[in-house]
Formats: sequence, structure tokens, C-alpha cells
Amino acid sequence: MKSLNYGLIVVSVLLAAVLAFSCASSGGKSDGPAEPVYKWSFDDPAAEVAGWDLAPEEFWDFKGTINLNRDDTTMGKPMLRVNVDFSKDVGSWWSEPKLKYVFSEPLDLSNVSRFVFDMYYSPQYMTKGSFKGKIIGFSGERSVAEAELDAIRFFEEAGEFYKATVSFRVRSSRSIDSMRLGIVGAVTDYNGPIFLDNIRWE
Repeated sequence: MKSLNYGLIVVSVLLAAVLAFSCASSGGKSDGPAEPVYKWSFDDPAAEVAGWDLAPEEFWDFKGTINLNRDDTTMGKPMLRVNVDFSKDVGSWWSEPKLKYVFSEPLDLSNVSRFVFDMYYSPQYMTKGSFKGKIIGFSGERSVAEAELDAIRFFEEAGEFYKATVSFRVRSSRSIDSMRLGIVGAVTDYNGPIFLDNIRWE
């Protein structure tokens, strides 16, 4: 009887190992590229900024200027261009102008794990500081999804610009009908264009 029990234990352990290997091989829940649930494209000139706008009534500790437009020449492809001046807020650790987007239909976040975009900046337009980020998803006037980044790190060079793929982890079972994207200056005097591309929920 003891040998039978030992055999059952060995079989159980082997089955568990096979199942674990199978899950790992198939990927399970991975941090790799995911299929976008919602994404923005700036390819159509008629769409201009693809529905993005400013939310000046929600700016935080920002006294500079900011505007949006579609730019299809500077980076060699169409992108959302954000011209922003943080020079009046160089003493602030969190100077946050916000962009906003209103969805035509509510976006269900129950199968969404993150909000991602590519961000480009040029060091020639600053002498100090860095960038942070924030997103907020709203249902009506109520915030139902929120995430912050204490630092955005740029690793890839793109001509005179540096690129970061910015990723916010999001966990919510709610739907949102609008959202805010905060481009946060941290003790920076940056005064120039920032480009956003490949913006998506996934």
C-alpha cells in the first residue's frame, strides 16, 4: 500500500509539472504586446487631432501655454503634436496640463489591462527636469479608473527626439465615457513640441 501511495504522489507531481509547463508555453497572461481594444489613428487629415482636446479647467499647477494639432511632417508620419511650455512652472514637481477625449460609446474596461502610447520629446527644448504621467477614466463625472507614473524613461533615439513607450497598468470592471491624459512636467523648463502616437487601450 505504501508503494501505491508513493506512485500516486509521483504521478500527481508529474501532472502538475506538465500543466505548469503547458500554461507557461501558451503564454497565459503576458506582459507582451496585446491586441488593442480601442486605438487612435492620425492617418486621416480630415480627422485632425482624432477627437482629442484640452481640459484647461482641470489643469494642475500649470501656468504655461499648450495647444494641439496633427503633424505629419516633423516625425515623418502623422502624430498628435502637443506644443507645451513648462517654463513658468519650473519649480513644480507636478505641473499637469491635461488632454481629454470623449467616447462616442462607453468603453468597457473589464477586458483591458493597460493604456499605452509612444511619446517623443527633444532635449534641445529643455535645460532641466523630467516628465511624469497620469490617466483618469470617467463614467459621467465620477472617476472609475486612474493610474500614475512617477517617471517616464526615454531609451530610444529618433533623430533629435527621444522616444518612450509609456504604459499605465489599469484594473477596472467599469465602462468609461471620457478620459483624461496628464502630461506632467517635473521641475522642468521644457518649451517645445511633444509627439504622441500609437495611443491605445489594450
